[in-house]
Amino acid sequence: MTFGSDRGVQGSGANSSQASLPAELSDSGRRQVGLRWWALALIVLIPRALVFPWNENMAGDAIARTWLAHFWLGAPHLIGSFDQGGLQFGPLHVYLLALFEVFIPSLELSGRVLSFVLGALTAIPLFAFTRRLFGTTAASWAVACFSLWGLHVQASTTAASEALNLLLMISLLALLQAWREEGRRELLLGAALLLNLACATRYDSWLLLPILTGVVWLHGRRWQTATWFGLASGVFAAAWMGGNALDRGNPLYPFAYIDAFHRDWFPREVAVWGEAKYRLMCLVFWPGAAALTLTPLVALAGMAGVFRAWRARKELRWLVFLVAFPTALYTVRAVFFSSFAPLVRFTMKEVLLLLPFVWFGAQPVLTRLSAGARRGLIAFAVACAVVWPTWLGWFCFRTEGPWPDTLRAISPSSTNERRLMKVADWLKANGATTTDGVLLDEDPIGYSDMQVGFFSGFPYERQVRRRSILFEQRVASNRLRFVVRFEGGRLEREGRLLVDGARVTFDGQVFDEVPGFAPPLHVYRRVD
Repeated sequence: MTFGSDRGVQGSGANSSQASLPAELSDSGRRQVGLRWWALALIVLIPRALVFPWNENMAGDAIARTWLAHFWLGAPHLIGSFDQGGLQFGPLHVYLLALFEVFIPSLELSGRVLSFVLGALTAIPLFAFTRRLFGTTAASWAVACFSLWGLHVQASTTAASEALNLLLMISLLALLQAWREEGRRELLLGAALLLNLACATRYDSWLLLPILTGVVWLHGRRWQTATWFGLASGVFAAAWMGGNALDRGNPLYPFAYIDAFHRDWFPREVAVWGEAKYRLMCLVFWPGAAALTLTPLVALAGMAGVFRAWRARKELRWLVFLVAFPTALYTVRAVFFSSFAPLVRFTMKEVLLLLPFVWFGAQPVLTRLSAGARRGLIAFAVACAVVWPTWLGWFCFRTEGPWPDTLRAISPSSTNERRLMKVADWLKANGATTTDGVLLDEDPIGYSDMQVGFFSGFPYERQVRRRSILFEQRVASNRLRFVVRFEGGRLEREGRLLVDGARVTFDGQVFDEVPGFAPPLHVYRRVD
C-alpha cells in the first residue's frame, strides 16, 4: 500500500530512506498492522465521543464561520474574495459547514459533527506518514499521543477550522513523503491539490507554498518538477489574490486585515500582563503550548526526536525545518516587532508535527534503561498523558474563575460562561413564542454578544446585533421584543441605548429589565 508502506523506516543515516524493510508486508504482518490500526482508531474516537455531547462552540471564530456558512447557504455562490462572503476566513471551511448544515439543520451541532469526522480521520494519514518515517511502532505511539491530545479533542468537537486544516496538512505531507520515496508524479500532484485546499482553509498554510516548493526542488534538484509543483499548488492562492485585488485593490487584503488586528491586539495583552512578562510569554509560547497540551514528557520526547533527526536523518531535515521555521517566525514577530499576539490554537500545526518524532526521540533514553525501568517510565508517561487532559477537562467544565478561564483554551472540554448561557437559555425559552427580534449590544471587552446570539435560538435574521455590518438593516426589518445590554457596551456609548434605572429606551421603544441576571449582562423586555 503506497500511502502507508514500511519502506525506509529502518536505519538512522542519511540514506536510510533506501533501507532494509521490504516494500510489501507479509499476510501476517498486514493482519497485525490492521489489528493495531483498529485498536488505535478506537482510542482516538473514545475521548472525542465522550466530550462531544457536552462541548459547545466557544469564542468568536467557530461561531463566525458557522454564521457565514448559514448566510452563504441562503444564496450559494463562489466565494472569490474577502468581500464575497469569506471575510478573513478561507472559503473551503465555509462550504463544508454549509454542506453539513444541509444534512444536520442545527447550527449548534452541524459544524461540530464536521470537525468530529475530520478530527478522527486525521489519525489515518498521521499513522501512514509516521510509519513511512520511523516504522509501525513509532506510528502507533504518534496516534496514541494524538488520541489524548486535549487541544485536538477540543478542535474535533467545536466548529472552528483547525480539524480540517490539520487533516489536510498531514495528508499532503504523507503524499509528499511517499513521492520522495517512490517518485511517482501522481503522488506529488495529490500533494499539490491538498496544499490548495489547505490554503483555502487557513492563511497560515500559505507559508507552506514556498517551503514545500523548495523541498521538492531539493529532492533531486529538478527545477522543472519544482516549478510545476509550485504553480499547481498556488492555483487557489493566485485566484484568491486576484479576487481581493479586484474587490479591495490589494491582493493581500485579508493578510493586511489580520495583521492590523494583531497589531491592535498586542498592546491590549501587554496592558494585561505587562511588557516584559508578555514578551517572555511569547518567547516560550510554542514549546510551552506543546508541553501544556501534550504533557511535558511527550513534548520533550518529540522535541528530542526533532533534534536527533536533524543530526542523524539528514533526509528528514525538511520536516524539522517545517516545525522550526514557523515557530521562529511567529516568535520573532511577537517578541521583537509586536505584530503578532499568539493563541494556543495557532501552534497546532507545529505541535502535531512533533508526534511522529516522539518514539524516535524517546528511543535513546529507553534503550539505556533496564527493562523494569523502561516499563515504569512508559507507564508514567502514559498515566500523565491520560490524567492531565482528563483533569483539565473536568477542571474547566462549566466553571468560571481566573484559572479555569486561563486553561480553557487548552482543555478538551469547551464550555461557555454560565452567565452567558443563562441569558441565551432564557432567550431561547421566551423567544420561541414570538416572531419579534432581539437587540444584542456589543460586548466592549470581548465577543460574548456572539455567544449569546448564537445560543439564543433566535434565527439569524431576527438577531439585531450591533457588531453586525447589517445592523441598521436588521433594525429596520425587525420589531424588537428583547434587549441584551452589556455595561459600557457600544450602543450605550453611542447614546443610542438610553439607560434609566431598570428601564432602557432604544429608538423610542421602551423596555423594562428582567431580574435574575448577573452584571455586566442585563436583559430587557418590551413594554407593550
